[in-house]
Amino acid sequence: MNIKHELERSLPASIKLSEKEKANIRTKIQKSHQPKYHVKPLIVSIVAAILIGISLLPIIQSVEKVSPPLNDTSMSITDEGQQQIIEPPAQSVEETPKEPLSLTDEEKRQYYEQYLEIIDRAMQKKTGLSFGVVPIEEYKDEYWITPQQFENDVHSWLEEHLATEREKIDNMLITPEPVITNADGSTTKTTYIYFPDILKTIEVTGHFETQYNEIYDRQLFIKADNISTKLAYPRGTWEQTSYRVSLIDGGRTFSIRIEGNFDYNGLHFEKAFTIEFNCDVNGKIY
Repeated sequence: MNIKHELERSLPASIKLSEKEKANIRTKIQKSHQPKYHVKPLIVSIVAAILIGISLLPIIQSVEKVSPPLNDTSMSITDEGQQQIIEPPAQSVEETPKEPLSLTDEEKRQYYEQYLEIIDRAMQKKTGLSFGVVPIEEYKDEYWITPQQFENDVHSWLEEHLATEREKIDNMLITPEPVITNADGSTTKTTYIYFPDILKTIEVTGHFETQYNEIYDRQLFIKADNISTKLAYPRGTWEQTSYRVSLIDGGRTFSIRIEGNFDYNGLHFEKAFTIEFNCDVNGKIY
């Protein structure tokens, strides 16, 4: 028996399929050709990750080299718990002491005379500082410096004193005392004078005259006299020795320089200061 011929006779000449059966067959064929795994996208992702890691490796290594590990000696904890890096203190370098000047007796005498001249010039400014030098017989070897160094030191003391004076007086003048016109027509204005660690309130009184000026169409000063001063509070004694009046600002202002002596607890100070009196367009003095 020929099996092949028997099968051919048993099969129908044509197979008729419904539309539903055809659709099922097409669906099965499409599914059979789809891969179970998306190999290409997975490979691309892995390669990209490797490349990114390689590019970041030098940066990570450089960060590790720059940032040293913290330890107890280089770190302190603030109140907020944040770490604050503290650099180790610099090693102190001991200064080599300066050798004292090697001077003959004649050179010492010449230096001492120059010291006195420097002191005298400083005292003439009458800043309220008391300068002096010990007798030459009491001068120790380490005291001797060049006259230029001595003058620089004196200048530094003066500048420091004047800076402190300006600061203290400016603070007091933020709210100045009112200017008073007295019954006799004089005017009193308050200011302050400074000595080391002492700030004194002083009242300056003077007689001033103003006159109408047609050119400026206002009152201007024409005269100032009888300038006197006194301490507002009697602690210590003040004696005025002189004053000098200057008319400035086109006649609107009198600048008055006053000199005097102040004694307090056995200390004696020479002091000079300047105060200004102004007048407005109507002749009111302030």
